[in-house]
Amino acid sequence: MLSCRQIVEQSSQYLDHEMSLSHRLHYRIHLLMCRHCRRFTQQFKAAAAMTKQLETAPVTADQIDAMKQRIDLLE
Repeated sequence: MLSCRQIVEQSSQYLDHEMSLSHRLHYRIHLLMCRHCRRFTQQFKAAAAMTKQLETAPVTADQIDAMKQRIDLLE
């Protein structure tokens, strides 16, 4: 089984679908068993999505507040 450290180190590859099916399965099994890594992966995914959104369009203050609220919900 993957360690929590490996989950953190490989989170980008996981979210970008740059893992083999077998490795992805091991990653997901760890997430099923570890709530801390599940939370980390959710937060990392949300941060990546927000970063991508910031790169493509100007952001209003209301959108920034909404992003902050989404992050707070994940904690």
